[in-house]
Amino acid sequence: MALQITKEWFIDITDDFERRTENQKLIFWKTGITIVIAAFRLPENTGKLELLTNIQEKIPEDALEKLVSTKGEVVGLGYTQVQKSSNEKDRLALFTFTASDTSCLQSAFYLDKPEDLDWAKLTWENIIFHPETEEG
Repeated sequence: MALQITKEWFIDITDDFERRTENQKLIFWKTGITIVIAAFRLPENTGKLELLTNIQEKIPEDALEKLVSTKGEVVGLGYTQVQKSSNEKDRLALFTFTASDTSCLQSAFYLDKPEDLDWAKLTWENIIFHPETEEG
């Protein structure tokens, strides 16, 4: 089911996810998987490729894998990383940035089971961008 994040962005996830809003972020979760999503407008005079280049320069050195996605007018960048925890077991995380000419959707998929990574990648690649149309 495609869930609306903003007027422009939608994510296609099953309806068994719980959801809440916290600190201007949407959080979806179910046993073993948590997704945190934040949307923001591109800074003035910054294009989507420039934004992703800046983000790419900040990807941590311990990233396991780097991903690039292009789909029409939308471009994306992602990376995977193990999230260490002192009191819980380590989790695999997929951090993604999907940018249009006007906005960016930043997502983090936290996975208890590494075998859920393919699902997280597919969910990221299938994020839907529907540009706002100017009325008038």
